Amino acid sequence: MTRQLEDQQVIVVGLGYVGLTLSAYLANIGMSVHGVEVRDSVLSSLKNHRAFFVEENLDAMLDKVIRNNNFSFSKLIPFSERNRTFIITVGTPLTGTNKPNLDFIQKAATEVANSIKNGDLVILRSTVKLGVTNKIVRDILSSTNKKFHLAFCPERTLEGAALSEIGYLPQIIGADSDEDLECATQFFEKVTTSVVKVSNIETAEMIKLVDNMQRDTHFAISNEVARMCNKINVKASEVIFAGKNKYPRTNLATPGPVGGPCLEKDTYLLNDSFNLSLSLSKTARLVNESIIDDSISFFENYFGERISKSKIDFKIAVIGLAFKGVPETNDLRGSMALRIIKALKNKFRNIQIFGFDPIVIEEETKELGIEFVNTYDEAMNKSDLVLLMNNHPIINEINLTSQAEKMNSGGMIYDYWSRFESISSLPNGVISSSWGSHSVSLNEGNHD
Repeated sequence: MTRQLEDQQVIVVGLGYVGLTLSAYLANIGMSVHGVEVRDSVLSSLKNHRAFFVEENLDAMLDKVIRNNNFSFSKLIPFSERNRTFIITVGTPLTGTNKPNLDFIQKAATEVANSIKNGDLVILRSTVKLGVTNKIVRDILSSTNKKFHLAFCPERTLEGAALSEIGYLPQIIGADSDEDLECATQFFEKVTTSVVKVSNIETAEMIKLVDNMQRDTHFAISNEVARMCNKINVKASEVIFAGKNKYPRTNLATPGPVGGPCLEKDTYLLNDSFNLSLSLSKTARLVNESIIDDSISFFENYFGERISKSKIDFKIAVIGLAFKGVPETNDLRGSMALRIIKALKNKFRNIQIFGFDPIVIEEETKELGIEFVNTYDEAMNKSDLVLLMNNHPIINEINLTSQAEKMNSGGMIYDYWSRFESISSLPNGVISSSWGSHSVSLNEGNHD
């Protein structure tokens, strides 16, 4: 089987953030990879040897593997008389009611079913609710009456560091037969230095969802601390960092807006897999999402009619639009910045929202209904409220004192990640505040 795999072409169905990085990596280690993608914009970027998103070293790798003919791409799966390995990496978005939309999985599985031959290996790498691999993908493939190998092998990389992690992160491999398990294992032993075999497909599906549930819950504990500290004269950051200083049994995260394409979505996929009356994971997600409403209530209480009933434009600057800044990415999926922009526009009428992100380009923000600018200085100038949303290092470089002098009098600079808490007084009547220290900032500020 090992010799056969060396000769097989790999078909990656879905060239999004997961599929494209995987395709480039596999092609770079010598595999013959063909990517399938229906979006014209993605294919257009690839024709120029470029990705449609920012990922360290990805463009250089794509240029290399496309030039040496190890990576090709098209809208449809090409015909071949050879055996192939199919990897499905399409997304599982949520509906408006936070239910999984399985249309992309079904369409991808149908495309693969139309192309597989006896003995082909099919790997589902998309994050899905429990049972999707067997109940949907296997059923569609089985309708062909072909004999195939099927495994669920979840993606586990950190966006922004995917290419550096694929080759060493332990790859979970779940299959329902020893033969399928061995086939998928032999494939991934060529990809990474470590594989972890599990008992069956649903175990692998569960591992992926539980990993992200754990991270979301970890952040939720800190955000619950921040919500409590907002109501008293205590800084959440001090409670958390002093509490874990040289103490081995406390390890809380920095509180802040937690989102992104995984943490925002995977809790709902997990909860949709079960019918639990009490769900820690769902409560954790709701705590993390409550940051938006809690902070907007704080702004409304602070500014009063200046923001709620203003007949003139109230300017808000949102700095950091991507869902995270370290490792840097231009990915807006699941970004809490987008959530707060939408909530602010729904809540208040006469506001202007200016946005800046060092990685995101204007074209990617057109549907947000904001004025996109190219520098944080331009965004903050003449503003009333400044929101420092993500953790990109460039935000650390902002001089709050000089920026406050350019803001409208009596404004606020609000830092969701508590980087500037030591600054208690700013010129021009501007106050500095942070998530987790609402009462402290009001007591220390110079707002009448």
